[in-house]
Amino acid sequence: MVYRVDRVAESAAPAAKPSAGARDEAIDRRYAAETQILAEIGVPANLLARAASEARRLGVSVDAALLASRVVSEDQFYRAIARRLGAPFITQGARLDAGVDYGVAAAVGVAPVAAGAGGRRWLVAPRGRALAALAAVPDPSGYAVTSPRRFGALLRAATARRVADDAARSVRAIDPRLSAFAGPSSHARRLAAGAAAALVGALLVWPQAVALSLWTALAVAFSASTVTRLVLTAASFCPEPEMPPLADHDLPAYTIVVALYREASVAGALVRALERLDYPRARLDVKFVVELGDPATFAALAAAIPGVEYEVIVAPPGEPRTKPRALDIALPFARGSLLAVYDAEDEPEPDQLRRAAARFASAGADLACLQARLAIDNFDDNWLAGLYAIDYAALFEAANPGVAALDLPMLLGGTSNHLRVDILRAIGGWDAWNVTEDADLGLRLARYGYRVETFASRTYEEAPNAVRPFLAQRVRWMKGWMQTAFVHLRDPAALWRNLPPLAFVTVLTTFVSGVLSPLLWPCFFVILARDAATGALFAPTNVTEFIVDACACWLAVAGTAAVLWPALIGMRRQRLTALWPRLFLLPVWYVLLSIAAWRAVFDLWRNPFAWAKTTHGAARRRMRPAAIVRADRLRRSKPPPHGLPAAFAGPPAPHIPR
Repeated sequence: MVYRVDRVAESAAPAAKPSAGARDEAIDRRYAAETQILAEIGVPANLLARAASEARRLGVSVDAALLASRVVSEDQFYRAIARRLGAPFITQGARLDAGVDYGVAAAVGVAPVAAGAGGRRWLVAPRGRALAALAAVPDPSGYAVTSPRRFGALLRAATARRVADDAARSVRAIDPRLSAFAGPSSHARRLAAGAAAALVGALLVWPQAVALSLWTALAVAFSASTVTRLVLTAASFCPEPEMPPLADHDLPAYTIVVALYREASVAGALVRALERLDYPRARLDVKFVVELGDPATFAALAAAIPGVEYEVIVAPPGEPRTKPRALDIALPFARGSLLAVYDAEDEPEPDQLRRAAARFASAGADLACLQARLAIDNFDDNWLAGLYAIDYAALFEAANPGVAALDLPMLLGGTSNHLRVDILRAIGGWDAWNVTEDADLGLRLARYGYRVETFASRTYEEAPNAVRPFLAQRVRWMKGWMQTAFVHLRDPAALWRNLPPLAFVTVLTTFVSGVLSPLLWPCFFVILARDAATGALFAPTNVTEFIVDACACWLAVAGTAAVLWPALIGMRRQRLTALWPRLFLLPVWYVLLSIAAWRAVFDLWRNPFAWAKTTHGAARRRMRPAAIVRADRLRRSKPPPHGLPAAFAGPPAPHIPR
């Protein structure tokens, strides 16, 4: 069984490219047609000239530049378009054909109206060239016009059942063996039960020999995990490539997806953080995905979003109610060629999208994902938030850069993943049934032959600052890593075929450190402390005891180094060295992780797909100076108020289609 995706081969004889003069002439004709249509609907000449100039600079359509300037609302603009065409403007009530290909319809902005639903046959939300093409239609009586966001809401309402089913089956439709939906197979369950029974029986008959065998196997596994962590930390010193920024004209369309549930309290802060991004608004496509039963978050977003690049998607009812399902619901409606995933409390550095776009532009087609650094900005709340910040610094400043430097599979973080949309769609998006969809996605990308890299742009996050929410979050993470281990080790031979040998070994050691270590290290620590206290650790009586004691001492020393070295490196790189006294509390941190791991075992058995939500908005957050500068620049760059022409007169419309 091989899971690799076949790549589309490039044509051996590429088509001849038009000359520069011919391209410029075609562009001039295109902008002339777009400008003419906007002039006909009453856009003032000064606004039109400004929008046309901005459109040429960014390489976007004139209407996109006009709407991105926020001098006119989307509803006002499309009402004027409808009047110019002599077609009705639809706000609600239109029933679209439920059998339409919703991905294609969303991309082109055209969908058939259901039979018998009025006299109109097509609902359109034209953008760019489609505006001029629609204006040239001799008889527009078969069309009705709406805004793109209203169009999206009506399209999703008509196809809600299919959207929900496709989101739940996105990975299973490609290969059910790569989804956590099935859980361990019946054969695997019988094999595990038989192995456990055999182990118990062997311990009763040959207790010393079996215990020694288990100790040897675990010592080898934990040694491999320890060495891997040390090697990755050393590899993190390799410099990452830093590409020159792209000109605004060359920047790709960028989709941002944020899945939210019960996040009304942080909706405004989230929008402000996204507003600080230094990226052309006309090339941004921001999707907020909220659950149907969460009107408070919907209302908070509707009140906070300032422009047409923002859209709220209401997830249709269905199971499982997880973050990856919400992301899969948004994926078919993404308009960008690149996609970034953020969480509700995230504050990315303003230039993050530009830096990611530059890296993708210079990299090969096999680079599927860039993982930004994650950093904690409420690290001084209390001891727990400080330890959380140290843990993140070790992972995102030392371990993950080392993984990328050695071109090994990476278990992604759940936010600030930047992905190529075409690759993401080809592999089925996220597994809706895996509660750590990020870790699973990183491994699936590796199995399909794609690469993941890191880049030195940070996203600031809020850490849980109380034990209860911290444990709830870590139980979900541990459960998801166990799900991921079950999925990718269902067929170890297939995993071996899909990955290079070193990558295969690294995946195994990752599962050892992420799953087995939190479960078993307390037992190792208690035995080691007992033998050290009684003196037995330093007084072996035979060769076997000498080997066992030597392994225990090696793991104690090397394991401590594998914990402290990445932590110290990460703290220095994130300027957290003032937190060094909290390193003495690391044993408490690992006790909490062990509690979470054992609770995750129970939760995986009892309720494998339950999503324990992390509470946000309880910490003391702070804005970085760069973000403040960017926010001030945005405030100064807002266009001055002006009077709109009569063609745009009409009642104010909400930014969010209902």
